[in-house]
Amino acid sequence: MIVEPAPPDFGIRFRTLRQAADFTPATWRVRVPSRMSTALDLGAGGRLRTVEHLMASLASCGIDNAAVTVAGGEIPILDGSAGPWCGLIGRAGLRRQAAARHAIALLAPFEVSDAHGFVRGEPCDRCCVDVSTDRMPGFGVLRWSGAIDPETFRSAIAPSRSFGNASVLWRAALRSRLATRLLPPDLRHRLWLRSFHSQTVTGCTGPTPAEPRPECQHPISPWTLSRMIVTAPEPLLRGARPGRVAVVLGGRILGGARFPDEPVRHRVLDLLGDLALAGRPLRARIVANCPTHALTFAFVAELMARPELWRLEPAPAAPARARPERGPGIPPGKAPRRSPPARQDRMFTARAATSATVRSEIDASAIIRSLARCVSGSVSVGEKAVALVKERNR
Repeated sequence: MIVEPAPPDFGIRFRTLRQAADFTPATWRVRVPSRMSTALDLGAGGRLRTVEHLMASLASCGIDNAAVTVAGGEIPILDGSAGPWCGLIGRAGLRRQAAARHAIALLAPFEVSDAHGFVRGEPCDRCCVDVSTDRMPGFGVLRWSGAIDPETFRSAIAPSRSFGNASVLWRAALRSRLATRLLPPDLRHRLWLRSFHSQTVTGCTGPTPAEPRPECQHPISPWTLSRMIVTAPEPLLRGARPGRVAVVLGGRILGGARFPDEPVRHRVLDLLGDLALAGRPLRARIVANCPTHALTFAFVAELMARPELWRLEPAPAAPARARPERGPGIPPGKAPRRSPPARQDRMFTARAATSATVRSEIDASAIIRSLARCVSGSVSVGEKAVALVKERNR
């Protein structure tokens, strides 16, 4: 996978090497139904899945224009979080462009809902979120709220990983032919009930879920509904496996959690990635309970179809420059060179780094290509990335 700088007003666009076609803008118009991820229709039968983590990283780090080329049909999942993407973007840096930057500002509350939950946008002078989930097995109610800026995203949201429920595998094993032959029916029934009991928390105190506002709800159009429901079979995600996702069993995350409320933080990450399909930064307060990829898409699609509820305004503040981190190529005690402060209403793209002139700015596209190739190898991703950086800085 290669991420390259792009000219002003290019937006975030994708293409695959299989299709060898023009770049397709990553917008809600080309979003197609997909299980457990966000997928884009790239034309000519091509489809690209799991774009949400990269989209959230680009948008939250302040990148407006980038060209992404992918060798396969999925964005590499890496460790299941957006942390590696933020690290690569930070090392490559940002370049200010001579083009005005605008944001979508909400003029009135707007909400959509389904059987899973709801997503609501409210007028606000910046981007902030208030997300809860009360259907996370074994965790009770989890809730996270705060303003979204590059530093908060990198430290509080990006490290959270995708999660999978091990109890689902437990129940699938109990339905297998081998379990039917080896286990007595009453024992299989008790184990089946126990798999649900281990996920239930009763009598606990803590946060309450975000509440919907029925007076702000809007119906979902038939066209949007047709893009929310998965009707065709899909292959399993190649990257989703233990070690690349947080495996949940009962009220625990196997191997330990990165945050006590890691599952809801990852909900925020997915939400931001799906909101980025609006094509511009969103200036609003987003309140949601149990948001899904499909429901967030419905929010964006229905909001864009109602121009009386929003308007384009100059971006209220400049995105903070992603500062290169000190890596193997920077001698100890030598601070990386920093660019002067950026103006507040300019677009940004990834900096085309040249290690020969600025040793602290490493070519992110080369590292991303290496990560995509070695993500399934025996050596860890971190070791491969460090080896590549050392080689490029000799």
